[in-house]
Amino acid sequence: MELKKTKQPIMGLAALFIILFHLFPVSRSNDMVSSAIRYIVMTGYIGVDIFFFMTGYMAYFSKTDNYFQYIKRKFLNIYPIFIFSCVLYIITGKISVTKAILTSTGIDFIVNGGGSLLWFIPAIMIFYLLVPFYLKLVKKMNNIQLFIIAMAVWAVIMLALENFVGNHSINIFLCRIPIILLGMTLAKYEGKWEVSYKLISALIFLVVGVFLTLKFGYMVKLNFLISDIFYIAAIPYVLGIILFADAIFGKIKSYLFSSLGKISLELYCFQMVFGSLIFGKVIRYVNGSVLAFVIVFGVILVLSYLMYTGRKRI
Repeated sequence: MELKKTKQPIMGLAALFIILFHLFPVSRSNDMVSSAIRYIVMTGYIGVDIFFFMTGYMAYFSKTDNYFQYIKRKFLNIYPIFIFSCVLYIITGKISVTKAILTSTGIDFIVNGGGSLLWFIPAIMIFYLLVPFYLKLVKKMNNIQLFIIAMAVWAVIMLALENFVGNHSINIFLCRIPIILLGMTLAKYEGKWEVSYKLISALIFLVVGVFLTLKFGYMVKLNFLISDIFYIAAIPYVLGIILFADAIFGKIKSYLFSSLGKISLELYCFQMVFGSLIFGKVIRYVNGSVLAFVIVFGVILVLSYLMYTGRKRI
């Protein structure tokens, strides 16, 4: 794996998956092409899993000796756009000022989980708060052993929450913790995988992953023992896509996906704030939902780029 080199285009690919999942109009036709597109769109939630994997992977290389400097750096990198998005939500009349405060402080995420606006960002921030402690453990024991122990602890906690807590909405994040830990575990092997090995592994993971997501994470979502555990079933699919993308982007430079990767955070926020709103207005004036999606995607792309360049200047 050489994900330190291919990180940006992979993040761009993840952003595209998320936008497709939230905004792309799915056809009800049963022909092969329509069915394949419908599967890709309806499992586009794995874009978040790709983000989480890459976040964990890159966190392994973070400088965390000064805890407060590390947290400050991460906070300033992701929170300004989050707060700005909450302000936009207020302006568009979607939420009240009180709700915005609860959202931006992460309280709403803890209470409502995936029902919280832009839940992805406070979830990532919680992860960053814990990274330095996990990395200290990595230095004291074998990476694989730590992963196994962490997964055992995760399973016990999840089963306890499932049986003693009524609200499982935060599972949208908790069931992504394994993919984050897997990212931190595999980061140790950065630069040690040959292209042929990556492609073979990617193919195996994709075959298994497509089968599991078709059965447990597509039309029917698995909730066996733990609510939203279908995210765990999707892990092979996520790994297959990441490995294929790593092999391809390692050999062929993609300016399109690299550009999307640069503004991935802005894309995520703007499509959540404005995506459905703009789509609802555009679809009234154009002939075809796919064309409407293209126009909306273009608008979100421009807004995201303007925000990215403005944020960098500040």
